[in-house]
Amino acid sequence: MNQPKVYLEGLVNLASEAFQFLKSTTIAERAAFMHAVADKIELLGQELLDTAHCETALPLPRLTGEKARTIGQWRSYANAVASGIYTEARIDLADPEKGKSDIRKLSTGIGPVVVFGASNFPFAFSTAGGDTASAIGAGCSVIVKGHPAHPKTSTIMADAITATVKDFGWPEGVFAHFLGNNVEGTDIMVGAYLTAHPAVKAVGFTGSYRGGKALFDIANQREEPIPVFAEMGSVNPVFAFTNVLNERAETLAKEYATSLTMGVGQFCTNPGVFIGVKGDGLDRFKKALEIEIFSIVPATMLNPGIYTAFEKNKTALSTQGGVAVLSESATESTEGQGRPKVVMTSAKSFIANPMLSEEVFGPFGVVVEAEDYEEVLVIAQQLKGQLTITLAATKEDVRAHEDIFNVVKDKAGRLLFNGMPTGVEVVYAMQHGGPFPSCTDPRFTSVGPDAVKRFVRPLAFQNWPDEFLPAELKNDNKLGITRMVDGVSTTTRI
Repeated sequence: MNQPKVYLEGLVNLASEAFQFLKSTTIAERAAFMHAVADKIELLGQELLDTAHCETALPLPRLTGEKARTIGQWRSYANAVASGIYTEARIDLADPEKGKSDIRKLSTGIGPVVVFGASNFPFAFSTAGGDTASAIGAGCSVIVKGHPAHPKTSTIMADAITATVKDFGWPEGVFAHFLGNNVEGTDIMVGAYLTAHPAVKAVGFTGSYRGGKALFDIANQREEPIPVFAEMGSVNPVFAFTNVLNERAETLAKEYATSLTMGVGQFCTNPGVFIGVKGDGLDRFKKALEIEIFSIVPATMLNPGIYTAFEKNKTALSTQGGVAVLSESATESTEGQGRPKVVMTSAKSFIANPMLSEEVFGPFGVVVEAEDYEEVLVIAQQLKGQLTITLAATKEDVRAHEDIFNVVKDKAGRLLFNGMPTGVEVVYAMQHGGPFPSCTDPRFTSVGPDAVKRFVRPLAFQNWPDEFLPAELKNDNKLGITRMVDGVSTTTRI
């Protein structure tokens, strides 16, 4: 379905007006709104789960857990907003004798935000996902382009947020949701049109590199460039060291196979590359992994487009020079099902062929066999930016190969010491975002309360009368937040 230009203009105008309203709300008021949204989502019953299951093929237990996670996101982000942590209130009082002015600073909403729903998380990264929650918490109005792969699910979630806006008596432009691809009567994509719109001030995106980079380029070609916070996935390599391989090769193979094929491999933290040095431990790992992958049954992927891309990319990597099949599921797949497969190659081939380090979205892995740790270091140095990198290692391994450890610090947003990267906790310390091309801005996270930081900017007030200041900067501090006053952290009034 295409969208008429006049309709899109109307959405942006309403969002702009609503942003002016949101500037007058306090962090406590926005937090209350966010908790109310969580309440609405919590009340959504079996219809939501059944609809999402029909549209995505995701199993009901997974969707039930994701719904709970989405509710938890709204609540935890609301509590973080209410605490004042993201206002970063700074007050430096006047000192006439020294000629110092009264200067007060806080972080405030950046403006209307366009959010693009993700295909693989119909709740937590889509219409009512973390981007929407964090933008509203920051004080920004939001326009969501629902993902075409689950339109009914997207609409149910959107209706819950819209109902909350009405309950609070807030302007309807605080939140808008639409479905559609092209701007009616033109060849322009809706996403491109909104990203280029001068009233839009930021974009949140989770999806492919191609889509995220296209939006990023459009945003930077505007007369007024804006930030695009695009999370675009990665291969999330696992570096396995000899001590660990010798100690628990079979256990590691089981862990890797489970992580690689979880959710039919449709996670942005799917560990698509495994690197180890030749030896008995790696041989045992490969043998065990062959058995594990062989026994895993194919399952239906999210939508036909993802399935088609998976088959195409899996075939392309499997047929590269120097690549051999290590294992494939013993069960033949039907149309739309992702059949797990793992290939192997040498470090020399991996280093020489950049295609082997490209993401294949689905249950597909590449095992890289290095001759020595010098080759492993070259692989680490050559890697592009990643969301995660895992070191399957002992403490002694890290000490012995500090050069590799130091290199991978520059390549990822989250470093794991053992374990597997699938599973992203919604906590303050989580970093879900890494160096380009995994993301367009490695300074921020799209998961955890710190996601709010993406949609605020600093604003300072110099010598303003107390009555005109935002509540967060007033002398009385009725919000009870922690503020930095003359370099000292305090909650007291001035």
